[in-house]
Amino acid sequence: MSQQLWCWGRDIKSPSGNLLMNYGFERHREPGKGSSGSTCYRLDDGPLHVALWGFGMFYGERSLGGLFVGRYDFRPRWANLESLSSAVHYPDDLPPFGRPAGVRQWKAAHRLCRNMLDWIVNYETWVMQQAGAAYRQRCVKSWLHPFVTAEKMPAAWGLLRNRCWDQQRNQWYLAVDRLGILDTKGKNK
Repeated sequence: MSQQLWCWGRDIKSPSGNLLMNYGFERHREPGKGSSGSTCYRLDDGPLHVALWGFGMFYGERSLGGLFVGRYDFRPRWANLESLSSAVHYPDDLPPFGRPAGVRQWKAAHRLCRNMLDWIVNYETWVMQQAGAAYRQRCVKSWLHPFVTAEKMPAAWGLLRNRCWDQQRNQWYLAVDRLGILDTKGKNK
């Protein structure tokens, strides 16, 4: 997620213009000159709500609730809310998120997780079409800790789609190795 948030941060400054805004996001800065809060990029598309900050991502859908995924901790956390205020600029501004309780909430959380990862795949595919593979390659190369190559980012998110609540690291490394994203020691291939 950290690499993805880095790339979204680069998309704001793309030579083709702000790609997030071109995709339909609205920018919400913290009020006040010189504020230190993270700018919220928010997409509201019917029942879908996506919010991006430097510290994480929120993905919500009407009737399913919402997930928050932090920048450095890919553990989706669920809440029974479909949308967040555009006034969230710090992690402490977020409402409480946690683990789903009961079968209904777990089903909703799993569906949200799959839908969120599909949304990221679609966004990355769109970026490749709009700005080109060379643009995304430059974004990834400019990050100090590349985890996945630019070309494999959509496939990596697709792989995570059905494993986002999975705690078994060995199974994850086997799946990632088969896709050719990382070797089993966690280094780029």
